[in-house]
Amino acid sequence: MAAEKLKALVRKFSPMLEVHPAAWETTVGCTGHVWVEDDGRGLWLVRVLKSPAQETAEPQGTLIRPATADDLAAHEARAEEAQGLLGRAQGKVDELDLPMRFTGAELDLTRRLLRLFFSAPGRVDFRDLLRDLGAEFKVRIEFRQIGPRDEARLLGTIGPCGRPLCCRTFLRKLRPIPLEIAFEQQLFLSPDRITGVCGRLMCCLAYEHEQYLEALQGLPKPGDQVVVDGRTGEIVGFNVFRSTVTVQWGDGTKGEVHWEKLRHKPPRKGEGKNERPALDGTPDAA
Repeated sequence: MAAEKLKALVRKFSPMLEVHPAAWETTVGCTGHVWVEDDGRGLWLVRVLKSPAQETAEPQGTLIRPATADDLAAHEARAEEAQGLLGRAQGKVDELDLPMRFTGAELDLTRRLLRLFFSAPGRVDFRDLLRDLGAEFKVRIEFRQIGPRDEARLLGTIGPCGRPLCCRTFLRKLRPIPLEIAFEQQLFLSPDRITGVCGRLMCCLAYEHEQYLEALQGLPKPGDQVVVDGRTGEIVGFNVFRSTVTVQWGDGTKGEVHWEKLRHKPPRKGEGKNERPALDGTPDAA
C-alpha cells in the first residue's frame, strides 16, 4: 500500500476564499508561500496556510510547483477575463428571463474551466443557458449555486461591528446558527442587532455559546418560580456579565438577584436522591 502523502492546508485565490487540504506532489513548500495546485479540473493559485497539516479530509488537489511571476500574471489576466465573462453571462440570463443572478466567477490558469457562482430563490433549469454559454465562450463552464451566507462571503463587506466579515476573513466553514443560541444569550429582543448582512443570524453568536452554557449551568430556567429571602417570584432573564438574574416578584416589580443565591449546591450528607436539591433561593414547589 502506498504511503499517504504529506498534506497542507491552503487557501485558494478565489472569490470564495476557499480553504481546503491539499497534498504535496514531491517537494514540500513553506507556510505563507504561493503554489500552483492541480485539482484535476484546472490549475489554480493557492497560499499555504499550514504545513504539514493533520487533516482527516481527503486532499482536494495536488501542489505541483511554487508559483512563478508568469503564474501570478496569468492569474490576474484570468481574473479580469472571468469578470468580463460573468457580465456577458448575466446579460444572457436577463435575455432568457431566468430567476438567477451571477455573483462571482473564476477561471483557471490554463483556461480549462470557468466556474460561475449564482444565487437564486430556488432550483433553476439552466441547461440551455449552460450549453449556449459553453459554445460562445469556448470553455468548459460549471455553475455553482450558493446560499445567502456564501453570497455575503463572496461579495465581502463590513459587518455591524465595523470590521470585515468573519466569513470573508478567517472562518473556514460556515454553519447554520440556530435561534436557540440567541435565546440562550437573551438576545431575542433585538433581532436587527443579531442579523448579519446575509440576512441570517450572525456567525459570531456561536463564538461564546459554550461559555454562556457553562455560566448558566445549574440555574433555574426562565419561567421558573423561585423563593428568595422569603419573596416569591418568576425568573424572566439573565445578565451573564453581571452574574445576576432578573426576577419578577409577586407584586409585579422586578429586581436583580445574584445568581449564586439560586445555583444548585451539592446534596448534603444523608439527603435522599428524590429530595429537592438545596438552594439559597429555593424554587417554589408550586
